[in-house]
Amino acid sequence: MVLAHSGCGTVKATIQGKDVPGQISSLLSYIRPAVDQAGPNLEAASKANAKIQAGLLRQASTVISTMVKETKLKVVAGYCDLATGVISLLA
Repeated sequence: MVLAHSGCGTVKATIQGKDVPGQISSLLSYIRPAVDQAGPNLEAASKANAKIQAGLLRQASTVISTMVKETKLKVVAGYCDLATGVISLLA
């Protein structure tokens, strides 16, 4: 499961176009497609990012992609609301 969460600082920094200290800035270019797709809404962009990354993960490894094709493995996206602890699967 690729799990997004509410209030994600990295997605927020990507939306704002700001560099942040440390290694997190190196992730911004990977999150940008989700922000471009979902717009400036933090929750929508976080969910879009989880879906995009799950899709990439399904294809990135021949081992994973083969197992997915053989229905031996599922790679799914989810979203965790940190205030409630509720995790929901994303379509």
